[in-house]
Amino acid sequence: MTPRKTPVVKFPSKGIKLSTSEKRVVEKLVLAAKSIAPIYAKQENNSNNGANFYPRDATRTQILEASKKNPEILSPYTVVERDKSGKLIAIPYHIKFQAQLKKTAGYIREAAKLTDNKDFAKRLEVQAHALLDGNYEASDIYWLSMKPYKVSFVIGPLERYLDRLFFTKCAYQAWVGVMDEKLTDDATQFKNYIIGARRRVLAPSEKVDFLEKLQIRVDKTLIFSGLISKFMFTSANLPNDVNLMEKCGSRLTIFEPSFDIKFNTEHHPIFHAVFEEKFQEGYPVDVLKLGSLRNSFLNEIGHSVQRYRNAEARLKEYFPIFDEISSSVYGIKSCGALLLKDVISQKELEAIMVMFISRAFSWWLTYLREPSVIQYAQGFAIAINYFLENGAIRESGGFSWPNFTKLFVSIDELANTLERILAVGSYEDAQQFVEKHASLKIFERFQSNLKELV
Repeated sequence: MTPRKTPVVKFPSKGIKLSTSEKRVVEKLVLAAKSIAPIYAKQENNSNNGANFYPRDATRTQILEASKKNPEILSPYTVVERDKSGKLIAIPYHIKFQAQLKKTAGYIREAAKLTDNKDFAKRLEVQAHALLDGNYEASDIYWLSMKPYKVSFVIGPLERYLDRLFFTKCAYQAWVGVMDEKLTDDATQFKNYIIGARRRVLAPSEKVDFLEKLQIRVDKTLIFSGLISKFMFTSANLPNDVNLMEKCGSRLTIFEPSFDIKFNTEHHPIFHAVFEEKFQEGYPVDVLKLGSLRNSFLNEIGHSVQRYRNAEARLKEYFPIFDEISSSVYGIKSCGALLLKDVISQKELEAIMVMFISRAFSWWLTYLREPSVIQYAQGFAIAINYFLENGAIRESGGFSWPNFTKLFVSIDELANTLERILAVGSYEDAQQFVEKHASLKIFERFQSNLKELV
């Protein structure tokens, strides 16, 4: 794996089987992905809450006031600058980064000419066009409607984590992957079980329902570029626009190589660092790895199940905190139905819960390196603090739990509370809940245990 300090990470291609023509296509797509990294580098700025999307001297109030006259100021796809008179103006990404995007689009179009798959060729043409004219919705619609292909290629301004000022501006990223058919079949079966377990819907009039159009795949990833290379996500769920999801569905991707790296270098070592030694004895590594992988499935499936139409507008800057942790906790709650149906064993469900806590600490470690993932760290802190406050887990020389049932009941209660805030909660509800439960001190107490990982 290439160093993480650069906005590109390349993964080994061992075990990936491609035809000669597919290899040529993938080579061009890898070049396209790499070429997007310099744009991301221009957007990233961890020392500024607005990254480089807004002028450093522009206050939140000034930006909001300017957006009343020019809504493009808060478009996800514009850079805000000052003109010669000092007025705030919005410049579309496809114009601001035009020269670099032409190079990227060129690689994509070369790949389109090389592929034998007509649908994928059309997909690549639409993607290239979207980078140059900013019509990302058309690209997403075609991507979601086409039959899944063994080669996966996603590129563009996608995730909003860099914008800690408004959680609005999207940062560039790209990945190239090849489908792992066996793991994709397993993930699809797991997805169907989880969706089938859903019973109650809060605020039905606000619920965005597209579960029959939900797709999932597991990829042997070849490259991460841009934002995703810095955060090293193990999974993704796109698109982010709820209206587009309702219309076309969404696609969940599990990134097999980054998951393996995260498990081996963080999730598993964290388990040994934060749980009681005696408690650890009941969980062999293969059971823990499956539990961690299922956490990735559950988080992304939970995102799709818990989409409420006006949640972002109501909760504002607190929305990403609840969006992330609610999906993960809901996913674990859903596993209760799988346990009753003998789809999973109690030990497998316990491993999911154990690795949920280990992954919580992993997000805190990521936050120490990349402050833009603060929403993940705060969200997982909410869960751990909630469990401790309710006696569902205990801390005495490391974590353990009094009994399985007590923890699972606490998970059920927390899942219901989080979803209620997403569905009908007010800004004040979210603020009070975060202030009460989101302290990161629980992570800091284990800093000496994790010194080799920090």
